[in-house]
Amino acid sequence: MNNTNTLVEILNGEHIRPVYQPIASLQNGSVFAYEALSRITLSNCHLNIEELFEIAKKSQKLWELDSLCRANALKGACEKPARMKLFLNVEPNIIYDPEFVSGFTKEKLLNLELKSEDIIFEITEKTLVLSPGVFREALSHYQNQGFKVAIDDFGFGYSGLARVCSLSPDYLKIDMSIVRGIDKDKKKRSVVSSVVRLCRELDIEVIAEGIETEEELSTLIELDVDYGQGYFLGRPDEKFQNLHGKVELMIRQFRQINQAPLPLYPYVETVGLICRHIEPISPDDKALSIYECMKEDPSLTEICVADAEGNVCGLLTRSYLLDRFSGQYGYGLSYKRSIGEMLDQEYTTADAGMTVEEVASLAMDRDFASIYDAIIITEEGKYLGVLTVRDLLLTAVNLREKRAADSSPLTGLPGNNSIQQTIEAVIRETEPYAIIYLDLDNFKAYNDAYGFSNGDSMLKTLAQSIVQCCSEKDFIGHIGGDDFVITTRRRDKESVQNLCNNIIDVFSKLIQPLYSPLDWERGYIISKDRNGFMDKFPITTLSIAVVTNYNNSFDGSTVLSNRIAEVKKLCKQQKGNIVIIA
Repeated sequence: MNNTNTLVEILNGEHIRPVYQPIASLQNGSVFAYEALSRITLSNCHLNIEELFEIAKKSQKLWELDSLCRANALKGACEKPARMKLFLNVEPNIIYDPEFVSGFTKEKLLNLELKSEDIIFEITEKTLVLSPGVFREALSHYQNQGFKVAIDDFGFGYSGLARVCSLSPDYLKIDMSIVRGIDKDKKKRSVVSSVVRLCRELDIEVIAEGIETEEELSTLIELDVDYGQGYFLGRPDEKFQNLHGKVELMIRQFRQINQAPLPLYPYVETVGLICRHIEPISPDDKALSIYECMKEDPSLTEICVADAEGNVCGLLTRSYLLDRFSGQYGYGLSYKRSIGEMLDQEYTTADAGMTVEEVASLAMDRDFASIYDAIIITEEGKYLGVLTVRDLLLTAVNLREKRAADSSPLTGLPGNNSIQQTIEAVIRETEPYAIIYLDLDNFKAYNDAYGFSNGDSMLKTLAQSIVQCCSEKDFIGHIGGDDFVITTRRRDKESVQNLCNNIIDVFSKLIQPLYSPLDWERGYIISKDRNGFMDKFPITTLSIAVVTNYNNSFDGSTVLSNRIAEVKKLCKQQKGNIVIIA
């Protein structure tokens, strides 16, 4: 039998079955979506699905095959968990097939009671490389119908990140050729890091395909990729499988390792501490009984729906349920239904370890219609409690007020209380850390010669230099005067040295306008010494004393302070910009 006859037999006998592979969040390990894949069921068939599509293209039966795969995938998707996304592969050239039917998918979704907003069409970058016109036309076809789209196999053809992102997809799937062995390849890590940064700015979510090892997974989480897919997370299956519990836990653990530990931020509260544990209801409970409870208790504004194991199924709000029971037919249509049958709302979950600011940002990014809905808080993937937006925002305001009260009025950086709390918390842990003390050399002479106003400008310039060079994960504090401190989780001496060198370089450039051209050119100023005599003083430089736990351990803040004082003394014995790491 030749290949064309095989194709015809497959089409006539509908020898295609769908399988579904999970796409997981690399933030918390929950399944976000499933990709529908097709498998040939004809016995003794030597072709795979990609080869079959090539034959269909040559035989002008592309739409017949695509529609069969798509129809079967959508039919099977009736069993998918509610609100999970479904990724459908699409062959872009079908739009030129004479049999192509526009609106086919919308009609199928309507008949199967599926939602179009849950469908994402994947269009491969291979087509963009080989047939740019076909790619753009296919992309526009689905975007104009309101579907979300993903560009698949990014990196296969190296068509250019800017070029791909200019097409405004909703998702970008990084090809497995880049993901494979990324933990051992600096160039691949650099590519993915660039992709993530640009896509974050353009509101495009990134999915890494082909994850097959724990090391690849860890590296992708470190690079802050949004979602992952691959055999290590879950194989394609006829059923909609969750991730194995060990893999889900692994993702959360890797994520925690790559986030800055909370003690670096004073006055930080996690949402697990402020959520309210309201006993969840079961999806099997009758909607009528919950409706009557909410009618009697106006304070019951929302309630979580979870199964017996604590897995979240949804959020039921008072307004939504009362609305379903209202109107001429609402009560009659709803009173016999279970809560599970009523669930139709989007909901937001957040891990108990997330900070108030992180969850507030997440809540405010939602659609306007759901922006004031409560957030479900989970711990290790299980229901913990419910957090209202009101409680969230009140806590956020309270935290800001605490920080403002303790901050330096000159630089706006956290002051002594925050610094002390941070250092005491850090030294109790075993994670690598470095505590960096910075102060200015010859600052008093500058203050005397140029006045206090310019002295304040010098301090602000130092604060600006530190902020510019540090990452968001570093804590920066202003002790007072010309003394500043940084607490960082950088894991090796080289990276700490680089940070200090960068601060020196930036500061040295920024302070030039604070000197007269004459003083700057000759490299010194004329000012009074401590005895009141006029003397020459060099341009202001930085002394940076660093203490780490790389090779040391500190039982308390007193021991640490003594060690820092020793290192600072060594710095002051040398001239010019100096960094000493102990």
